[in-house]
Amino acid sequence: MFDMNQDSNNTEQEKRAEQLRERWRKMKESSSFHNVMVFLVFVIISALFWFILALNDSVQDNFNVRVHISNVPDTVTFISDIPEKLHVSVRDKGTNLWRNGYMKQPTIHINFREYSENGILRFSKNDLNSSLKNIFGESAIIGSVSADSLRLTYTENRGKRVPVEVVVKVYPSLGFTIEGNVKVAPSSVLVYGDKSILDTIHRVLTETVILKDISETTKVDVKLKRLSGCRIIPPKVKVEVPIEPLVKKVALISLTPINVPSGESLLLFPSKVPVEYYVAMSRLDDNDDPDIHLEVDFRETAKSHNGKLHVEVKRYPDRLLNLSLKNDSVEYTIVRN
Repeated sequence: MFDMNQDSNNTEQEKRAEQLRERWRKMKESSSFHNVMVFLVFVIISALFWFILALNDSVQDNFNVRVHISNVPDTVTFISDIPEKLHVSVRDKGTNLWRNGYMKQPTIHINFREYSENGILRFSKNDLNSSLKNIFGESAIIGSVSADSLRLTYTENRGKRVPVEVVVKVYPSLGFTIEGNVKVAPSSVLVYGDKSILDTIHRVLTETVILKDISETTKVDVKLKRLSGCRIIPPKVKVEVPIEPLVKKVALISLTPINVPSGESLLLFPSKVPVEYYVAMSRLDDNDDPDIHLEVDFRETAKSHNGKLHVEVKRYPDRLLNLSLKNDSVEYTIVRN
C-alpha cells in the first residue's frame, strides 16, 4: 500500500537539503566568507612561523630517562633496586630537545660486563653525564639528575628457598568468623644474597595485613618485608583469608563429677545440660559434643544451701564461639555405696 506520510516526509527533507545547499553557495560567494578564509590562512602561517622560531630558542625541560642494563648473565641477581627511570633537567635549543627528547624515548644503555666487578656495578657521575650528552647532544646543558651515579650490588649465589609467614590481623563483620587457615601463595620464596647472610634466614614475613569488617573470603596482594643485603623473589605474595557466616548450635552435654570420695557418688538432675554456641556454617554438621567438657565439683556440696551444684565449663575448642550454658547449676543427691 502506498504510504502518503512517508512520501511527504521525503519531499520535506529534500526541500531542506536544497535550502542548505543554496545558503552555503551564497555564503561562499560573499566577500565576508573570503575575508574570513584569508584571515585563517594568515593565522595558520603565523602560528607555524612562531613555532619554528620558538624551537630555535633555548628552552629547559624535564625528561624521564630509562635505564637499561644489557649483557647480564643468567646467574646474576641484583640485590639493589635498579631505577627504572632517572629524572633529568636539560637545557638546549627547542629543535634539539624535540629531536632527542620528545621524538624518542631517551635511554641510558649500560653494559654489565664493562661496569661490573666483585659483586658491584659502578656507573660513575662522569659515566652518567657522558651518556646523557650522547642522548641529548653535545650542545645540551645537563641540569639536575635524580641520581648523580649508580652503585648496584649483585650476587651470583643460588637463592635459598624459605617459607613465608603471614602477619595478619583480621576483624570479621558481626556474625562472621575466620574458618580454616590463612593461605599464602606462593608458600615459599627465594632469597638471594651473601651465603653468610642466607645462613641466618629461615623465614620471610609479610607486611602486616589488617582487614576490618569483612564478610566474605578475601584475597589480597601483600608485600614481603625487606631483608637487609638480600633480594626476595617474588617480592609479594597473595594472601587468602577464609571467612564464613556463623550459625547457632545447641547440644546436650553430659556432666562430669570431680573430687568424689571413694564409696560415694553423685546423682545429678539433670545429668546433661543444654549448651549454646556458634560455629562456621561449614561445621554445622560436625559432632562437637566430645570436645566440650563440663564439670561439677563434689566439694561444693559442703557449702551448698539450695541443693544445687554450679556447672563449670572446663574445656572447649576455639572454633566454638560465644559458648554459654542455659542452666548454670543442677540439683544433686549423694549416694553412699
